[in-house]
Amino acid sequence: MRLLLRNWRSGEVKILSGALILAVAVVTAITVFANRMELSLERQSNSFLAADRVVSGRFDIPTDWLAMPEQYGLQQAKVVSFSSMVFAGDEMHLAAVKAVSEKYPLRGRLEVSATAFASNEDVVVTDKVPAQGEVWVDSRILALLGIQLGDFLAVGESDFRVTKVVFREPDQTSGFSVMGPRVLMNVADLAATEVVLPGSRISYRWLLAGEAKDIAGFEKELLPLLGEHYRLRNVRDSQQNINSTLDRGGNFLLLAGMIAMLLASVAIAISAQQFSERHVDQVALLKSLGASAWKIRKLYFMQMAALAIIASVIGLFIGNVLQEIIASSIISLFKVELLEANLWSYATGVATGFICLLFFALPPLWHLPTVSPLKVLRREMPVNTVQLWARGLAGLCAIVLLVFAYSRSITLTLAVVAGLAVLISTSAVMSLVFLKTGRKLGMKAGSIWRLALASLERHKGQSVTQIIVFACAFMLLMVIVTLRTSLIDEWRLQLPADAPNHFIVNVSMQDREQIEHFFKQQSFQLEPFYPMVLGRIAEVNDEPISEQLRSEVNALQRELNLSWAESLAADNKLIKGQWWDAWQSPTQSGLAGVSVEQSVAEDMQLALGDKISFSIGGLKLQAEVASIRTLDWESMRPNFYFLFSPGALNQFTPNFMTSLYIPSDKKTILNQLLRDYPTIVVIEADRIIERIRSIVEQVSRVIELILWLVLVGGFFVLAAAVNASIYTRLQEAGLLRALGSGKRLIMGSLWVEFSVLGLFAGLLAVIGGEALLIALQTLVFKQSITFHFYLWFFVPLLSAVTVGGFGVYACRKVISVPPAVVLREL
Repeated sequence: MRLLLRNWRSGEVKILSGALILAVAVVTAITVFANRMELSLERQSNSFLAADRVVSGRFDIPTDWLAMPEQYGLQQAKVVSFSSMVFAGDEMHLAAVKAVSEKYPLRGRLEVSATAFASNEDVVVTDKVPAQGEVWVDSRILALLGIQLGDFLAVGESDFRVTKVVFREPDQTSGFSVMGPRVLMNVADLAATEVVLPGSRISYRWLLAGEAKDIAGFEKELLPLLGEHYRLRNVRDSQQNINSTLDRGGNFLLLAGMIAMLLASVAIAISAQQFSERHVDQVALLKSLGASAWKIRKLYFMQMAALAIIASVIGLFIGNVLQEIIASSIISLFKVELLEANLWSYATGVATGFICLLFFALPPLWHLPTVSPLKVLRREMPVNTVQLWARGLAGLCAIVLLVFAYSRSITLTLAVVAGLAVLISTSAVMSLVFLKTGRKLGMKAGSIWRLALASLERHKGQSVTQIIVFACAFMLLMVIVTLRTSLIDEWRLQLPADAPNHFIVNVSMQDREQIEHFFKQQSFQLEPFYPMVLGRIAEVNDEPISEQLRSEVNALQRELNLSWAESLAADNKLIKGQWWDAWQSPTQSGLAGVSVEQSVAEDMQLALGDKISFSIGGLKLQAEVASIRTLDWESMRPNFYFLFSPGALNQFTPNFMTSLYIPSDKKTILNQLLRDYPTIVVIEADRIIERIRSIVEQVSRVIELILWLVLVGGFFVLAAAVNASIYTRLQEAGLLRALGSGKRLIMGSLWVEFSVLGLFAGLLAVIGGEALLIALQTLVFKQSITFHFYLWFFVPLLSAVTVGGFGVYACRKVISVPPAVVLREL
């Protein structure tokens, strides 16, 4: 401990300890904050279920189950949903009735208003449910039945007072299977309506919420009891889009954490090498005084152990403070509650510090006990050091271990390691070629360039190392910035300002022209009308669907909206087959053609020419697969899994659907539309978009803040690399000044040296970065390959300016220290 304190006072251990503290702090901050955000985002995403878990079925929840949640400290609520006609005077309409118990919703917020088609400023959040004898209704009910708040409507055999308008439910459906506008009532009033009879089509949902460990214990006990009539769901099961967002968000946060960890590891390796070089004389002195090699190894091992403990404690504190600062900004910005992180996320930070020290710091120090005592007297004696390839192998093992332990993904680990391997090997070879060429060019250039390029050639090993370090840092920063931009742009659902935000469904043939005329008078642009009939897949190639396939493919478990189209929509792309203007049945069967969405075709293993039998209203329709196409589900325009050739569905009576954009301040026109055409259904998709965007916006801001942490790690690497050569530069500058060179010449040569070094590192960073991005795009994030040509100009320029400026700033004392002082030290 005295030796460690002496080293600290002399400044020789400060860089190493700073790198260790940064490694622990950055990894702790990112890991803890990412863990809190993951738990919180999943909790908020559970608002799409109104609970953490939902048990659903066509039968009421067994009474003996209801006591089970109390044993685990879980909250519970009950929801009963069904379709029923509602009446007000002589008016009636089909409504989607939902009866809820107290405490609904367990997750998310129930928002209500005192006006129909309210804007956000007129909406309030409530923690209540309708009182007995009251109902809360969708805005459309008021328009359809010609009533106002305070009036009565009838559900079954009971009358209810309408007291509020339902603006947003956390578990509202987003599909086109909505059976009319919402009526929300208290479950205690359900029996009095007398609408629930044996054989009625009713959906029962049992909402459950609590801590993760309590939920897990409850699930283990409940699952064997579910049987075939009940299903247990979580948000990932019920919302595939949310599942995808959480998974990709988690992958990105993991990637950000790994990049920060790798940058800190590089800084530790550089600092440890510098620490080792500066302690050769100290070890030689100790051995000359009788210290054994074992004693010296023990001394340095204990120093490193003490340093790891101290740095871990400080790093944990700084990391925790840092993530609290970030969390507080998120909380103040979005008014969200961040859950506490688990202990594993803190343990990850401590383990990272010890592993980095073991694999990156100890190898450069390993040779110190072998230093000869004669080194005290004979300064020119060489020192046997651990071979560079051995240190590199140890570092590679550490990277593989840390990345895999951190991400638990073999694919992500291989992508990162492969990108680094390509970069380092390419950098080493190309750096040597560059330095040799630069030396020849420098002989023909001016004195500043000649001095700078000669310095790069003279310190060949150090220059190659710095180029690789800078290239790694800029490559990793390039990757995280690029991925952040591309992923977040997709997550934000970058829709045009006038993208459709309302769907109009259940439009009859006779009302189609009148509705089109209605919106034309109001200066609204409708999307094309799409005909729809409901049908179920019965057979493929004259073979019944197997139960196993039906259980695996969602499209086989329900009725589908079938449609036809003469032209291919802009957001649809054919990947196999021909569209109707060029299609001819290869089998000459005379069957209608059908175009199938790609994912459904893959799940059902469909190929061109296969025959699919549909059951439509009890009638059979057989069609031949004419093409397979991809869809853009985020376009907010009507899309269908199955599109038939024109005329194929003429024998069935379709209804039509369309979409359009309606500004929030003009939504009152829906009142008139629903009065004139009471059979249509209007789906307000703008509410769904707004909720998804709020979650995605949180992810975006979090990643921006994490990016700043990674940038700090990158600049720390630059500082460590420059500092590793500062004493050599002091000696050279002192000699040059003693021989008559001016400060301007020395400073100019430093600018050129570091700028050229940064430029070349930037070029190599682009090469390695593109390789790593391609691997991540194709293997991890499942995106198409995209090249980033603008980065080939921007990254080298930024690297040259940054490394040049930072290097000159770090070396500024080279021209301020008097030559006499340097020569005496030399």
